[in-house]
Amino acid sequence: MTDLTRLRATYLFDRSLSDLDALRPLLRRAATAGITTLVTKAAAVTGPLVRLCHDHGLRVLGSVPCLSDHADPLDRPDLRPVDQHGGWARMEWYTGLIPTDAGYADDLTRRCARLAAEPGLDGLLLDFLRWPLHWELELRPGAVPRESSFDPTTLAAFTRATGERLPAARPAAVALLLGPLRTEWYAFRTRVISDLAARLAAAIRTVRPDATVGMFLVPGDAGQRALVGQDVAALGEHVDGFLVMTYHGIVARPPSWIAATVADLAARTSRPVVPMLQTTADRRVARGADWGGPLDAAGFAAALARAPGPLCLFPAEGMDDPRWRLLATTPAADPRSL
Repeated sequence: MTDLTRLRATYLFDRSLSDLDALRPLLRRAATAGITTLVTKAAAVTGPLVRLCHDHGLRVLGSVPCLSDHADPLDRPDLRPVDQHGGWARMEWYTGLIPTDAGYADDLTRRCARLAAEPGLDGLLLDFLRWPLHWELELRPGAVPRESSFDPTTLAAFTRATGERLPAARPAAVALLLGPLRTEWYAFRTRVISDLAARLAAAIRTVRPDATVGMFLVPGDAGQRALVGQDVAALGEHVDGFLVMTYHGIVARPPSWIAATVADLAARTSRPVVPMLQTTADRRVARGADWGGPLDAAGFAAALARAPGPLCLFPAEGMDDPRWRLLATTPAADPRSL
């Protein structure tokens, strides 16, 4: 099992795995700078990649996109969310899937169990395990995030879970759920995500009792976390730790926000909370997505200074020699002090 309190990882996009010979210099540079773990899409991990990582002293953790199909779109419009206005527009690359479809949850559980059985993976990280929200843009200062999801499947699930009957007309149901039933609505949404996390973690551990089971967290305050249904205290009963996506440049926050966000989450769980540090805002790396203003080596250094302990770089493709040197000269903190 990977000790997340000592994690020094880097996330690598699966599109970078096609040429392992070209990947060697990056892995060598990462290992020299103190990186011990590679994180990438679990479905893209192969035996040759694992062997190459092990040659460089790196473990491999695989991420599972639980409630997102942006890389491999499903022909299931019924899995698409519905916002408070009755629609849901794709935002950049992101759409998202609802977490209340029983058939999809069954398929996802089987997928996690199948991936857990793959040799070479030290564990799985549950990604996109949340209610739909393109939080990178929707949680920026001044933005108004969408509410989700008021689709028929979710409204029916809410009624079954709570006994609360909702009006047949969606606008009237939305007004009730965001008004008099707001407390019940958000409690239901949180239970859905926590219950699904428990189910997926149990499926993984049934196949691989020694596997690390982690989860990516949306950063932000308690109200923002409620939008995506991620209750870190409840989730901590089921997973071994959290990677919190503190991409400060993307969400237009100062580097000090990283440490404040980690401290807030760490106060709510006994599980390790690992910050993910944005390495670049280069649109070529981001495939055209808006990752905020320019992020040079000095900007990366300012972020790194706020995370002297466990960390995960995002992404490895944004690292260059100055950034690797900065990482190599920033020692990991004693876990007992975290």
